[in-house]
Amino acid sequence: MAEFHKYVSAYLATFIMWGFLMAFLYNMVSKSIVPNGDKTLMWVSLTMFLSYLASDPLTSATFQIESMSYATAYIVWTALDLTCVATILLITKGKSNNSYPAKLYVVLGLLINSALFISMYIDINILENTEEWWLWGFYTITVNTMDAMMLIALFSNKDFLGLVRLYKGLTGQARLA
Repeated sequence: MAEFHKYVSAYLATFIMWGFLMAFLYNMVSKSIVPNGDKTLMWVSLTMFLSYLASDPLTSATFQIESMSYATAYIVWTALDLTCVATILLITKGKSNNSYPAKLYVVLGLLINSALFISMYIDINILENTEEWWLWGFYTITVNTMDAMMLIALFSNKDFLGLVRLYKGLTGQARLA
């Protein structure tokens, strides 16, 4: 069963990476229709794709890269996600969450994923836990949900979960209706 789980995880990760490639291509084509249009979402999508490409297990296997061992994978994923957050914040500097809700969704998703990667690293490598428990299930569901949320945000650039409204309410920028 563990072998099956390993293959499903690898193919799911590759499918998510492919989704970010499609988001990049979609934004590239839709922004190229408008001359001198704002290409912010295209650059954010490209950043996400390249980050996920760098950590994709099938890409690592294809090029025989051993840096993605079980012990180091969580640290590598955390570093890539935090680098991605910094890059996205640079790309979207001066862009509002109202104009680009995808910015908030992607940054929030990456930060949640990073926190979970660190949690799993601590649990497995520092605490040396080898038995599955609720954190592992929570990690699996949440990371995949965040990836799906980020993909939807990059394709739609809509506040589909009301996170921008919630953010504005929490920061005192607007009243929650």
